[in-house]
Amino acid sequence: MIRALALSTVMLAASAASLASPLTLANCGQQWRFEHVPERAIVYSHSALENMLALGLASSIISVVGYSKQQDSTPAPWMDTASLKARFDRSPWSGEAVLAARPDFIYSGSFYWFNSPETPSRQRLQRWGIATWLSESLCDGLQTDSKNSLTFADIFAEVRTIGRIYHVQSRAEQVIRALRQQIDGQIAQAREFPRRRLVWWYTGTDTPYVAGGHGAPSLLTQAIGSENVFADSPALWPTMSWEVIAERDPDIIVIGDLHRGGPGDSAADKIAFLERHPLTAGMTAVKNRRYIILSGYDMDPSVRSIPALKRLVEQMQSIINKED
Repeated sequence: MIRALALSTVMLAASAASLASPLTLANCGQQWRFEHVPERAIVYSHSALENMLALGLASSIISVVGYSKQQDSTPAPWMDTASLKARFDRSPWSGEAVLAARPDFIYSGSFYWFNSPETPSRQRLQRWGIATWLSESLCDGLQTDSKNSLTFADIFAEVRTIGRIYHVQSRAEQVIRALRQQIDGQIAQAREFPRRRLVWWYTGTDTPYVAGGHGAPSLLTQAIGSENVFADSPALWPTMSWEVIAERDPDIIVIGDLHRGGPGDSAADKIAFLERHPLTAGMTAVKNRRYIILSGYDMDPSVRSIPALKRLVEQMQSIINKED
């Protein structure tokens, strides 16, 4: 069954190959070949979806895995999910399901969904004639030490790459110019902010996941002239004990507001935990209720990082105003 489906997928990709010249791009240390402009894309994770929709590529998406409109409290203007004809799925697809859907491109903002026993590897997908792309910032996973700190230029490089794969380079440049203007405006507004020490808490109460020094949270923190107290951690999302967090005593806690329904996911649950836990109740940020609440989706790198910067600046300004 898998072999027959694989053959049909390869034939589908071959039939579209004449649409454009082949393109070879480096991704995560390997060379990957793109034979044609994708027509049937599976998108893994909200960050990849954000980039696709910002580029106006909704019509090519046949499935979205890892994004829930119900969990997105602050969607970006381009997140018009009604324009998608795609399925929205909670779990990654098996090899059989992927082949049955006959995609010609899979774009992932998740390391796990290309490196899981539940899903086919990129090498296998390539043999099946399915092109793939993994966000460069996630080539080594979330807990593996990262070599480089994320920059806005990295986010724009990915937008340009997807623009090249889809042959919409001019559209990509228009998107980037507009986003650069927004970044400049937010940085200008934050220029007079006092320097503050922030911790970014994504999830977990027993063993909290906080932002390390190389991902989107540190990039946004630097943009407003403040400091991520775990900037010295090379992992994107290290786990830290509450003893260590309390010892570093941040001025402000940036809280990921997740709507998955689990204990400690929502911002309200997180704040309640902080204010009753003996190790955290005495922290400077908790005693002064200096919380910034962002959607969990705001904490992953994509074009969404720019509206997330705006939300960070607005809430930082509100905290500063209360201090005056």
